[in-house]
Amino acid sequence: MFTRRRRARFICGVGALLALAITPVPTGSAGAGTGPCTPEALAGGRLPDIRTVVPQQLNLVNEHQREMLRFSNLIANTGAGPWRLRPEFPLDDTAPDAQQTAIQQVLDSRDSSGAVVCEKPVSTFLYHPTHRHWHTDGIAEFSVRVGSPDGAAFNNLSGIKTTFCLIDWVKLVGTSNSGKSTSRVYFDCFGKFHGVSVDWADQYHHATDGQALDITGVVDGQEYFLVSVTNADGRFVESNYGNNTAWQGFKVFRDSNGNPKIVLTDHSPCQLGTGLCGEQTANR
Repeated sequence: MFTRRRRARFICGVGALLALAITPVPTGSAGAGTGPCTPEALAGGRLPDIRTVVPQQLNLVNEHQREMLRFSNLIANTGAGPWRLRPEFPLDDTAPDAQQTAIQQVLDSRDSSGAVVCEKPVSTFLYHPTHRHWHTDGIAEFSVRVGSPDGAAFNNLSGIKTTFCLIDWVKLVGTSNSGKSTSRVYFDCFGKFHGVSVDWADQYHHATDGQALDITGVVDGQEYFLVSVTNADGRFVESNYGNNTAWQGFKVFRDSNGNPKIVLTDHSPCQLGTGLCGEQTANR
């Protein structure tokens, strides 16, 4: 299995094959030309349910005399169908400054073998210069709140929106859906599709570039809340827009030498044993 960083190096080694590897299939259930996602069309589809997992692995590091809160974040799909995105044109690593439309496809099945019932332009594919592969814009929004999950934004920083390359990374356990898929479908950041299968989650590790917020100036003993929201703008089609937020409370304390320590407090409601509380967050 390639980690995201190892995949980035792997991409550089297959540049000559990239255009072939990521060209969308022009015909059949994976192709373009499907009609728009009208209410009538959506009635025949199996929609994803995009969920935010409780953030994990919070740690405080000093970067260039700034205190950065680093954390791992998972985005899960517990819906009836896959969350699948295709590029408008073949993604090309020779034009990293380019961007193009990301199109969501709604299928009529739980897995990727079903027919496409409709398509909707929902976002933008952007080339991430550090990760060295393509991301989808508008996936997640992170913020730190003071006193409560709905409190004032720390240092008036209302939120940082983050791009992700969506893949099947963590298989959820204990979810309520029957007929769970056990195989990864979306596993390449340069594949024909990006997405998250039913009962899978995409993870970004706390050491990954972009998984940090500047919290320089936090007050010792004050309770803060790291709030993570996926599909914050409602641009992606899903069955439930009301369960996209998760949060983790924390306090910062310092020893006599000024070394900070994070103590976790309460977190957003979740059902243990489903993976949605963050118990499956991998340290990788």
